[in-house]
Amino acid sequence: MTGHKQPERDVGEPLMLTYREAAKKIGISLRWLYVLMQKGEIRSLNLGGNVRRIRLSECEAYVDRLEAEHIGEAS
Repeated sequence: MTGHKQPERDVGEPLMLTYREAAKKIGISLRWLYVLMQKGEIRSLNLGGNVRRIRLSECEAYVDRLEAEHIGEAS
């Protein structure tokens, strides 16, 4: 963790996101999300059949890792 408090979640905010929702939440393109998934940097869950979702916490963890890497490079 980076030491900052996670923002309070809206009660109605879903914990599982579609690929499009996850990309929008992180602020990246859908294409880049697919690249990150291929590289294993973001994981998705198979909910059965062709239904796959990304946990909101997975998106937050990815952003936290980016922040930690950026802070490490700045030191």
